[in-house]
Amino acid sequence: MLKLFLENHNFRSLTLFTTFGGIGHGMFSIFMMWAIHAMYQNPMYTGIAGFMFGAPMVAGFLVGPFVDRWDKVRVLRFAEFTNLFVVVLMLVSHLHLTVGVWFYFAAIFIFSASSMFSGPAHTALLPRVVDSDDLVKANAATNIFGIIGGLGLGAVLFALSDGELNFTRFYGIISALLFVASLFTFLLRYKESIGEQISSNESKAPLKTYLNELGEGFSFIKKGAMLFFAVAFMAMSFFSNVAYVNFPMFIDLRLGSASGYIMFSFLALMGGMIGSYICRMTEAKFQLWKILAVSFFIAGATRIAFVNVISDNFTRAIVMYLFYVGFGAVFSIFYRVLVQKLPPKNLTGRVYTASTSMTAAVAAVGALAGGLLGTLLYTDMVFFIQGGAYIVIGLYMCLVKHIRELSKISELGKNNGDSENSEAQEAVSELSEL
Repeated sequence: MLKLFLENHNFRSLTLFTTFGGIGHGMFSIFMMWAIHAMYQNPMYTGIAGFMFGAPMVAGFLVGPFVDRWDKVRVLRFAEFTNLFVVVLMLVSHLHLTVGVWFYFAAIFIFSASSMFSGPAHTALLPRVVDSDDLVKANAATNIFGIIGGLGLGAVLFALSDGELNFTRFYGIISALLFVASLFTFLLRYKESIGEQISSNESKAPLKTYLNELGEGFSFIKKGAMLFFAVAFMAMSFFSNVAYVNFPMFIDLRLGSASGYIMFSFLALMGGMIGSYICRMTEAKFQLWKILAVSFFIAGATRIAFVNVISDNFTRAIVMYLFYVGFGAVFSIFYRVLVQKLPPKNLTGRVYTASTSMTAAVAAVGALAGGLLGTLLYTDMVFFIQGGAYIVIGLYMCLVKHIRELSKISELGKNNGDSENSEAQEAVSELSEL
């Protein structure tokens, strides 16, 4: 992984962009959830905040065809500067204005809407600057660099924490991270090839072309195993969001301070490193369904165990939490690789955004459901529900024939001729006949 980072200039610049930007985005979501909880002590408000984080992504499929046709480096640059503007505006308003909860909801919504463009642009750009055989390695390296940076920053913030979150400090640090990420977009030297640019025939009928391109993304997802993976990913996103919006309240009840929330939020990054390591160790040894089934079983069981032990044995609770986020990250990493490996390269952006739109829809509903459940049930019960749901998803991986028939992920796409597998070609040909 280090060799790929050192020898590939574009991958290096993209990884550093993702590292600083990812830490900034992660800090923004972590901080805003706790800030709204701390100010209003209302699970329904944190549920609405979670909904605002996910709602713009529901329309993500609309931007997929544009991202595939636009200069992806410029898309990344525009999105990151937009996010920077939002955070700077929040810093200024915090220092000089008195704002209500709907201001925070609106800021979250705009931040997420901007990220709706940067996500597919990054996903579509990575397979263009890295060989197909190195995609798992590249995705794992991107995760690890972000995790190391995030853990270092998290340690500093935890040391500076006095039990409460300093709004000015957090807004300032997030702004600095997003600014540095924006600068790295100027170091990317990738240019779209002639074959990837819009044709003159397409430009004469933009509406028809656009609708066809939208359909191509959804049609690919409806083919074969990709559909069943998408269903599993949506279920995972729903239940993780149900629990996520209740996490500030859970930590506040059990630990009673913002420092505990900061610590567990950044421990999630270490779990991501564990997930990346698991992916690298297992991708060439086991069929994909076996890896995913075991990962969901362990993630579900340790989620339940975490809730049971946090009050009695804090050290054991940390270990359970690391297992939960580590094995939970495995499916997210492999799912991203599937989206990059299975479609043709010129379809990656729209397949990603079609998948993201469906996932975001159920995740947004999950956030609202979590807010409602947080007001009706004891907080622990919400996390028991999530753990049980993960175990059921693991059983689903064992029972679905299309998933069990897939080979090892390192072997996928090798016989497809430059990443264009037969399912993708079939999906495109069907739509071209319309």
